[in-house]
Amino acid sequence: MKDFQLCIPTNIIFGHNAQARAGELTAAWGTSALILYGSQRIEKSGLLQEITSLLEEHGVAWETFGGILENPRLSQAETACKIVREKKIDVLLAVGGGSVMDLAKAVSIGCFQEDGPWQFYEGKAVPKQALPMGAIPTMAATASEANPVSVLFNETLHKKTALRNSLLYPRFALLNPELTKTVPSTQTAMGALDIFAHAFERYFHLGQKGTLRTHLCTAIMKTITEELPKVQGHPKDYDGRAQLMWAATMAHSDMIGFEGVFACHAMSHALTGEFNIPHGGALAILMPAWCKYMLPLYPKDMAEFAVRVWNVDDEALKEVSAAQEGISRFQDFICRSGLPVTLREAGIVHADSQALARQVLGEKGHIGEPFHSLSLEDVQRIFELARG
Repeated sequence: MKDFQLCIPTNIIFGHNAQARAGELTAAWGTSALILYGSQRIEKSGLLQEITSLLEEHGVAWETFGGILENPRLSQAETACKIVREKKIDVLLAVGGGSVMDLAKAVSIGCFQEDGPWQFYEGKAVPKQALPMGAIPTMAATASEANPVSVLFNETLHKKTALRNSLLYPRFALLNPELTKTVPSTQTAMGALDIFAHAFERYFHLGQKGTLRTHLCTAIMKTITEELPKVQGHPKDYDGRAQLMWAATMAHSDMIGFEGVFACHAMSHALTGEFNIPHGGALAILMPAWCKYMLPLYPKDMAEFAVRVWNVDDEALKEVSAAQEGISRFQDFICRSGLPVTLREAGIVHADSQALARQVLGEKGHIGEPFHSLSLEDVQRIFELARG
């Protein structure tokens, strides 16, 4: 095992009616809150009314900023930053999925800069301070509620970039699986594939291999394969929703291990930026394509993945055949969840694989080094495999 330091400062409250703590926990960090959210789902469900009432009970004044889009936009972050400065907001409360939480994180650091947060995402500056932020997830996916990562899309540059900084940890997260029961089946599947990807890309990190790490990553992936079909069949099932929600938080908060390959994540940002494919949907297309590309190079690793996650009988099949069977079962699982497994199935017929590869690599020469270093040509060929 490699040396490490683990600190997860977020106060996590998990379970029935967890959102009832919103008033007291927000009040501990400020007296004026901006509630950020996406769709009108939280208005229609009564969740927004519940939260604002709780804030008022604890003496917290509030403003709202709704309509946050699926791929969080820089323009929306800049608008919210202006509201924070004008209204003298001193705490943020993100209610929604990963996009809402990511945008709230951008606002938390960007509100101290007149020109907004983008300089931090470009690596041209390092944030020195951040407004405290709380999170109430209404979807199981990114683990943004318990990690220091934020992804932001710059519409002008047509570029989606991730930032990791310890200032971006939410101060508290209120996780009630019941709040995810109204998430549509397709969105639930996309969130689940994002969870799967966080474990998948940790699993293949050669520098972090170990018995515990392998079993933890495998457990998260198998939880998704077992629980997603149950939740899609019975959307109101609390236990299934709870399993997905906690798997999400564990998968991308370093609780199952540090670092990852994240080649598929890097490639997914290009697809979401270019074609507006939801993040989880892009990963569902890219992960099997990545596996297909790696199979001839690493048949043993791919066969082990097939055995551990997809229950392939390694005694009945040779390595290559076992790996192929695992990839086939992977794609079948994605199909059964209602998601496309190729770009063509997603309605994208004309995708310039070379241009996408250039966008992914940017100034970097390679990605995916912890497993197999991918050059421009490698990334291009994976996009071609993803085309279908």
